[in-house]
Amino acid sequence: MLGIAWLCFLIPFPGLGMFLGWPLNMVAFILAVVAMAKGGAGKGVAQLLLSLVASPVVYLVGVVVFAGAVSAISQPAPDAQTHADKGSQQDTAVAPVAPVEITVRQLYRDYEANEVAADVLYKGKRLLISGEVASIQTDLMDKPQVQLKAGSVNQVMISGLSREETGALGKGDTVLAACTGNGMILGSPVTRDCELQ
Repeated sequence: MLGIAWLCFLIPFPGLGMFLGWPLNMVAFILAVVAMAKGGAGKGVAQLLLSLVASPVVYLVGVVVFAGAVSAISQPAPDAQTHADKGSQQDTAVAPVAPVEITVRQLYRDYEANEVAADVLYKGKRLLISGEVASIQTDLMDKPQVQLKAGSVNQVMISGLSREETGALGKGDTVLAACTGNGMILGSPVTRDCELQ
């Protein structure tokens, strides 16, 4: 009986140890008590101790085996995951995302209307911005930045341009810049990683 109970504990099937193994262990315990009552104390001591001490240990081992089997089933095979990753990389390489084409004035208006909604549309995304240069300056780190005119006093900052690119620009020039949207700072939309087109 103990052997069958232990086998039920170790087979990774839900409820087998609980609903079949433990009742069989109880039967083995009762048979050990009966053997001790009929044949003396020495006859059923080993079975009694095994059902009280060894059975919980075997049950815990079975729980660990069951947990390992469940986790192995729930995880995808490494080869399948590798193929899925390669497939998604190939899809990305085949179909690059086109930049969002927008004017400086429209970008400014969208941020002025609703900054959260504009972040969803533009932040972190590649933009193709067209507009007129309002000013050319450097930031605190001495990196060039260009302000594009988005109205009489409103501006959008594009940064990441090289010194050569900014050095060739003049106030009033019309530019087309490929940039990454970077949200809004101090009431004005900003971009990064820009390149003139």
